[in-house]
Amino acid sequence: MLTVKIIKHNLVINSKEMEVLMNEEDKILKTLKPDFGQLRLTNTMLNKSIIDANTSIRRFAKLFKIDFDKMVNGEKHILPATYEDGTVCNLSFYRTVNRGDRRLSISGIKKQAEEKDLIAFNYTLNKKTGKMAIVINVTAKANNRTQLHTDYKEVCYD
Repeated sequence: MLTVKIIKHNLVINSKEMEVLMNEEDKILKTLKPDFGQLRLTNTMLNKSIIDANTSIRRFAKLFKIDFDKMVNGEKHILPATYEDGTVCNLSFYRTVNRGDRRLSISGIKKQAEEKDLIAFNYTLNKKTGKMAIVINVTAKANNRTQLHTDYKEVCYD
């Protein structure tokens, strides 16, 4: 039997515990609204802020009228958002200048997450301002490292 150990928060997680954690992550993802985005953080994403906008991220961006297919190289759109703890942040959706790669940058992510955490991008409907983007650390929630709040700070969309 192969046992995989991951050291996280000074805890050793074996393969069985990892399976339980991933099941908890799946349960959380099933509670999100349709068209949510998700990604698993790598060291490069955290330390260099280079995050490729995968299909789910591009679909999520379209909910806020940000369409990568219509963007030109060097174009950038900033979406105000909030972390689940109420901390305000910005999601920057952009195309790189030279090759036009589709990318995402998340302000303050190093304080909110760790390498290998699953991050979800969801939204809530606000009667006054419309949709409001929320960044959720699914792994932290599944690990009981954080609590989900429903009283999000107001952020303004232009």
